Formats: sequence, structure tokens, C-alpha cells
Amino acid sequence: MTDIATYNFAYLDEQTKRMIRRAILKGIAIPGYQVPFASREMPMPYGWGTGGVQVTASIIGPD
Repeated sequence: MTDIATYNFAYLDEQTKRMIRRAILKGIAIPGYQVPFASREMPMPYGWGTGGVQVTASIIGPD
């Protein structure tokens, strides 16, 4: 079995997960701030929902 600590859930690397966390924190910390977020690593068409898909994929865990 592989070590669970080295596994990247949702196939996102550490840099992408860091970028998503920063965008979420900025959106929470600044009232009224709309976070511009586009799909950078996923082969999906641009538009509504691609950022939401990445955020959802980044928080998927073993539970």
C-alpha cells in the first residue's frame, strides 16, 4: 500500500491546492469581494462552475 500522506486527492498538485486555498481565504476575508477563479489545470470548458468543480475536487478526502 502507498503512504496516504503522499497521495494527492482529486489529482491536484500542491501548487494548485495552495492557489485554491488562497482564493477561498481571500473571498472569505474581504466582504463583498468576488474571487475571479478559472479552471487552470482541468480540461473543461471555461464558464460558470469550473472554479466550483476545482474547489470541490480539492477538498475531497479519504472520508
